[in-house]
Amino acid sequence: MLEVAKSPEKQDNIQYVVDLLDDAKKFFYRIGDVGIEKKVSEMAEQISEPLYLVVAGEYNSGKSTFVNALCGKRILRDGPTPSTNKITLLTYGDDVSSDEVDDHQCRMTYPLEALKDLTIVDTPGTNSIIAEHQLITEGFIHRSEVVLFVTSADHPFTESERVFLQLLKGKWDRKLLFVLNKIDLKTEEEQNEIVSFIEKNFYRLFGFEPKVISMSSKDAFLARTSGDAELLQKSNIEKIEQFIFEKMDYETKMDLKILSPLKYLVNVFDGMNDVLTDKVSHCNSEIKSVEMFEKRLSNKKQDMTEYINKYKTETQSVFARLKEKVDSFLNYHVNIRAIITMKFAREKFDDKFKREVFGVANPRTELERIVNDALDYVDRNNEVLWDMAHDYIESEIALQRKPDDDSVVRKDRHFTNRGSDKHINIREYAKQFQELDGELEGAKVYRVVQSGFINFVILEGLAIGIVIGLSTFFIPNTLGIIVASILAGIGFSLLPLKRKKYRNEFMQRVDAISERFNNMLLFEFEKIIDRVLEDIGNRISSYRDTRWSEREEVNRQITDLKVLSERTKDLIRKSCSQ
Repeated sequence: MLEVAKSPEKQDNIQYVVDLLDDAKKFFYRIGDVGIEKKVSEMAEQISEPLYLVVAGEYNSGKSTFVNALCGKRILRDGPTPSTNKITLLTYGDDVSSDEVDDHQCRMTYPLEALKDLTIVDTPGTNSIIAEHQLITEGFIHRSEVVLFVTSADHPFTESERVFLQLLKGKWDRKLLFVLNKIDLKTEEEQNEIVSFIEKNFYRLFGFEPKVISMSSKDAFLARTSGDAELLQKSNIEKIEQFIFEKMDYETKMDLKILSPLKYLVNVFDGMNDVLTDKVSHCNSEIKSVEMFEKRLSNKKQDMTEYINKYKTETQSVFARLKEKVDSFLNYHVNIRAIITMKFAREKFDDKFKREVFGVANPRTELERIVNDALDYVDRNNEVLWDMAHDYIESEIALQRKPDDDSVVRKDRHFTNRGSDKHINIREYAKQFQELDGELEGAKVYRVVQSGFINFVILEGLAIGIVIGLSTFFIPNTLGIIVASILAGIGFSLLPLKRKKYRNEFMQRVDAISERFNNMLLFEFEKIIDRVLEDIGNRISSYRDTRWSEREEVNRQITDLKVLSERTKDLIRKSCSQ
């Protein structure tokens, strides 16, 4: 285990890092990022362990052979094909042992004194035909504190190595030692050319030249197992051992222990801040989009309401035509000449009224047509509105959600069709206008005519009787003549008066019916429109409310992240200044 820091400053810094990692772990747990939380937990557990020296590189670059050469014994499998399929953590132990940690890790012990404050980590090779090997290595690299990157002299600095180095150095900023292996295959001149090639290309990528040490792990292993001192010196492994076991003193290792997790956190926090900022931007965009859609709904409601008023004009025209036909009928048929003619023609008066007033363009039929037209209009527009909402949810919102988030995909439109209760209510309400029944109105007119005719006959009969009586007795009686004249005049005027009275009552009744019907029509249709728009509005606004809540939560996360990031950068500044 790593010794306690010798200086109070180092002690404080280590404790600060431990506390920071604990708070970072809680933060990532709170936001549901299980992957980062696991990595932070691993680094927190690792903080008290010996320094992790990770040996990385492409398969067949000689990584396992190099570790065997360090130990002087073949404790790891090596060969020309991918031989390491797990992360192997080599630590100090009195005996050689191996224990499985999980499916991707094993821990080995070996009695090498240098392993008391250093853990050598052998990794599966990158650019292997076995893709999982590279994923295992990349999934562990965040735990590295020093990386010994092995490249082969027969194919140095390949494209896959460049990609891996960008992850290693560019993303996680790990301390790196470049090892050019298999120099036994090249001349000294070729070695120098290869080293220059590596330095130039590395500088082009990262802006500085790496430390490159050439060696032959094959010769080093043979020398260690055979005791050949000359071959050992030629292999150049002692130069690498001097660097990792001697030049990296205790203070350097402590600095790496502190800085490695901090640099990891800075990188993660910066990336997370970009992600969260994008989320806020997406939320703002979605909220604005919802508000614009709600404005479209409001405009659509106004358009539909104004259009429904068109049907009010149509119903008023139906009632106006009805009054005109009644006026025409009364003027033409309800008079003495027409009544006497009809009486002698024996034609039923109420049938004539029903035929002429209600026979063509029956107002009840016309009103039913208007109601059906209005229902069709509302149905068509309701379907359009639900299609708009459906398309909006899918195109404007669902595309910005995760592909497996089924909650935002609406396959139903909840369209209010013609069989709804609202539609039935309107039709039933329209049928209540029984005052417009042709037979009833014909009977009423006939009663007016009949009573007027009877009164006319009686009064005219009295007037004629008076005149005949006076002439029989040859008694000129001015008063009698006057009375007879008055009775005759009343007889002639009663029918027009009754006709006028009926007309006025009918017109008032029609106007009242027209007003009630129009008010009903507008009220009921506005309720249907409001209900549909309210349902759609509620559905859409639920997304807006969700985005509001999400934005508030993300803003809280950004605030917490900023605090953690500032703590991390402050610890880096303190560590670098000491």
